[in-house]
Amino acid sequence: MNGVFSHPDFVIENDSKNCHLLHVCCAPDLVISYLSGARGDIFFYNPNIHPKSEYEKRYNEVLEVASLFKMNVLKVSYDPERFFELTKGLELEPEGGKRCELCIRIRLERSMEYAKNNDYTSVSTTLTASPKKSVEMINRVGKELEKRYNLTFLPNIYRKSPLYNDAQRLIKQLGVYRQNYCGCAFSLSKKSEKSEVAI
Repeated sequence: MNGVFSHPDFVIENDSKNCHLLHVCCAPDLVISYLSGARGDIFFYNPNIHPKSEYEKRYNEVLEVASLFKMNVLKVSYDPERFFELTKGLELEPEGGKRCELCIRIRLERSMEYAKNNDYTSVSTTLTASPKKSVEMINRVGKELEKRYNLTFLPNIYRKSPLYNDAQRLIKQLGVYRQNYCGCAFSLSKKSEKSEVAI
């Protein structure tokens, strides 16, 4: 990596601090979002990702892509206990249901909180690059939090970018790791169940 490891708040600091905070969920979505115009300091807060080895794999891929695009990456701790605590009682919810919306809210609220406390003026997320996520729900939650934190949430639909297919080709050319489940323990369990049925 070509980043400068000098600032206590950054893992990679390629330039001066930006005024926009970009919540990033994974490297493929970062590529899609970047080619669609997304910029800002990267905030990789995803306590839902399980197990830790999967979190580290996705995080390291984000660092590699960020280095390529010369984007700053902020230091963020891995906090799975918070995810399990806040989703308690929703373990049996279907994918895309109440638990998933809460998961989005947890991540966006932490992003907004960090932005507010560190003088960022706006926030957006790469979550809308995924074809499996409800962009309407993501942007609705973001706009609700915008009012609470008195910050600008920039709604977007990165997966509808005219450069989406170009981004997919670049992801393949770069050999970016592409996860095969959403990230949480519940989606991993569902994936395992489907695999067993297929066998």
